[in-house]
Amino acid sequence: MDPVFFPVKKRRQTEVFPARLLSLFTLLLFLFSCSSLPLYSRPGDTEHLTILYLNDLHGQLEPFRSEEGKMVGGAARLATLVNRIREENRRLGRHTLFLVAGDLFLGSSLSALFKGEAELKFLNRLRPDAMTLGNHEFDFGMGVLQERVQEAMFPVVNANTYKGRERLFPPVIFKDMGGRLRVAILGLITPDTAQLAHPGKIAGITFSDPVAEGNNLASEIRRKSDIFVALTHTGVEIDKKLAQDVPGLDVIIGGHDHIAMPEPLVVNGVLICQAQFRGLFLGRLDLRIDGKKVVKVGGGLIPVTEELPEDKEIKEMVASFRTKLDQKLKEVVGRTGVPLVGEAEKIRKMETNLGNLVADLMRTATHTEIALVNGGSIRGSLEKGPITLEDVWRVLPYDTQLAQVELTGSQIAEVLNHSISLGPGLTGGFLQVSGVSFTIGKSGLEDIRVQGKPLQRERYYSIAITDFMFAGGDGYGHFQKGKNPLVQPFLIRDFFLDYLKENKEISPALEGRIRRQP
Repeated sequence: MDPVFFPVKKRRQTEVFPARLLSLFTLLLFLFSCSSLPLYSRPGDTEHLTILYLNDLHGQLEPFRSEEGKMVGGAARLATLVNRIREENRRLGRHTLFLVAGDLFLGSSLSALFKGEAELKFLNRLRPDAMTLGNHEFDFGMGVLQERVQEAMFPVVNANTYKGRERLFPPVIFKDMGGRLRVAILGLITPDTAQLAHPGKIAGITFSDPVAEGNNLASEIRRKSDIFVALTHTGVEIDKKLAQDVPGLDVIIGGHDHIAMPEPLVVNGVLICQAQFRGLFLGRLDLRIDGKKVVKVGGGLIPVTEELPEDKEIKEMVASFRTKLDQKLKEVVGRTGVPLVGEAEKIRKMETNLGNLVADLMRTATHTEIALVNGGSIRGSLEKGPITLEDVWRVLPYDTQLAQVELTGSQIAEVLNHSISLGPGLTGGFLQVSGVSFTIGKSGLEDIRVQGKPLQRERYYSIAITDFMFAGGDGYGHFQKGKNPLVQPFLIRDFFLDYLKENKEISPALEGRIRRQP
C-alpha cells in the first residue's frame, strides 16, 4: 500500500493531538514501516531520508501498563523498531537518522539508583546519530553528566549551555549520509533549565537564548549542509519561534512538553515533531529531498506495543539492571490505607495527601512553624497497599536535603503568591504546604493562616523548605533574603522511609490547606 504524505506549505499549522486521539494513520504508518514497499513510487535524482526520533524517555527502559491496561513501551521493543527500519532503509537505498531530544534520565527507580548508566548503555547499543540534552540530564550533577557524555558512543550536541564564555558541548554536527546528502544537527536546550535544575548542580553554568543561538549559527550551518535539523529540548512554543526566526531551518525534532504529534506541526514551512514521552512511540519522519529542498513529507508516530518482538540483546541488558535493582528495592517498607496522590496533573495545581505528608514530615523534622515543598520534587503516586523501597525511590528520586530559614509574614505571602502565579505547568514550583493554609481567590491570596491564626505581616516565622528552593530553584529567590538560614545534610526521602517503617499503616488526608474559590 502507498504511504500517507503531508504537503509542505508555508505558514500552515496543524493541530497537535493527544495520544488517545491518534488515528488510523498511525497504524498505517506502522504497517508501512514493516513492509518491503519503496517509500516513493518512482526513483529519481532525489535523496530519501528517514529521521527516527525519541524524546523524554525519562529512564523508562522497561515496558509498563497503559491506562487501557496494555503493556507498552520498553527499550527492547524500541530497539526492534529502530533496527528494523534501519535495515529496511539500507536494503532500499534510503538514508536513516536516529535522534534523541533530551530528558533521557530520571523518572524511574532504575534511572535514579544507577544515575543514568542503564539508559546510556541502551543508547550505546543503538548508536543514535545525535542526542541533545534535556533539563533532567543535569539532575545528577555535572560530574555524573560529564561521565555519561564521555561514555557515550554517539555525539551529544548543545549550542546554548555555557560555563563563562565557553560552550560545554559541540553546538552542531554535520552528518554525511552518502550520495549527495549532508545533514546538519544543531542541539538546543530550554533556558528554563536554570530554574528547573537544582542550582547547586549547575553552579556557574548558564543557558542562553536558543533562538539567538540558532540565528548566530544559521548562516554557516546552511552553507555547509543540504538539510538543517534543530534537535531541541525547548518545548513547542520555543520551537515555533525557532521555525519563524531561524533562516534555513528545515526540521525541528523536539521534546520537553511531552506532546504526541501524529503529524508534524508545520510553521513557516518548518516541520516540528515530537513523540510524547516514556517511549510510548517512536517518531518517524520521511523526507524526499531535491537538492537542498524538502519536496515531500511522510511520517508520524509508531506505537511501541506488546505485539512487537523484543530485541534479545537489549532485553538481557535491561534485565541485568533489573536483577541488581530487585536485590535492593523489593523490600516492603510500609503500607498505605489510601492512594497517595502525587502525579504532576494534581500535585502541581492543588493540595494532595502525599504533598501534605511530605510537608508535614519536613516540619516535624525541623520543628518549624511552616513547611513548603515544591510539587516538582514529588514524581508520582502510590496505590493503596504495600509500599516497597522501589516505590519510594520512584516517587522521591532526588537527593533533596532539608533547609531552614526565617521569613516575615509579608515575605511568606510573596512566596505563596509566586507559587500560585506559576499555575499548573512544567516548573513544578506550585507548593505543597504544612502549618499554613490559604484561599486562592479571583484576585489573589486570601485568608492566609499559620497554624490556624491569621498571618502577621511583620512577624518572623520559621520555615522548612528543600535545599533546591533555598538555592533559588523554580524562581524562589525569596529565601536568600531570610534570617538564620541552615541547610542540613538530611534527605527528605530518608525521613519518609523512617516514617513508613515506624507506622504500621499510613492514611494521610486532605485538610483544606489550599482552597480555591469556585
